[in-house]
Amino acid sequence: MKGFCFFLFIFCSACHTRAPVCLIDVADIIKGSPKKMITMKDGGTRISALYDEGWDSLKGGAYLFYPNEQLKSYTFYQSRVPVYTETYDELGYLTNTKGSPMVDRIINDMGSDSAFVQVYFFKPMKTYESLLIKINNGLSQNYKLATDTIYSNMKSVTFGINTSQMNNINMYSQIHYLDECTRTEHILNDSLFLIKDSHNGLAPASAR
Repeated sequence: MKGFCFFLFIFCSACHTRAPVCLIDVADIIKGSPKKMITMKDGGTRISALYDEGWDSLKGGAYLFYPNEQLKSYTFYQSRVPVYTETYDELGYLTNTKGSPMVDRIINDMGSDSAFVQVYFFKPMKTYESLLIKINNGLSQNYKLATDTIYSNMKSVTFGINTSQMNNINMYSQIHYLDECTRTEHILNDSLFLIKDSHNGLAPASAR
């Protein structure tokens, strides 16, 4: 089995006016985690940072907090590379976003006739609709997101692809989501192009 992990940097930004304050604190983050998180404290009892296991070498989320335990920033890492970041000021305003809340997409090659796709979306203050997938000239299909069991505050979806009659895979995706704080609707679009190599399985089309 061969897995491919693709960094995604596509994001539809919100309006230019300052968004309302939407406070996210330590309790909110812990509540949204399926596992116990790595905890750092400020020398006293207040939590200054929370981390998903494996974030520093493989992948996962890192949360930094102000002294009042309100969220200062969130970053999702892949192999120590930041691929998505949200930054807040001390009043709770979202001041900067970099990357896409579609933080990860993995293609697992299962052999000559099938592959599995996993897609991950950062969840706080966002309501996602179903993920729309279109492959080559086939019909579009909708996949419902579920609460992820690996990463904190994450929605994910897994689906299979029958590749037995395919020499290449052109996959197009689209998802609508609502920013619960600003009530702003966003659309994320993405595309992926792969070829089937008789020796190496699936590979990026650019590698041909």
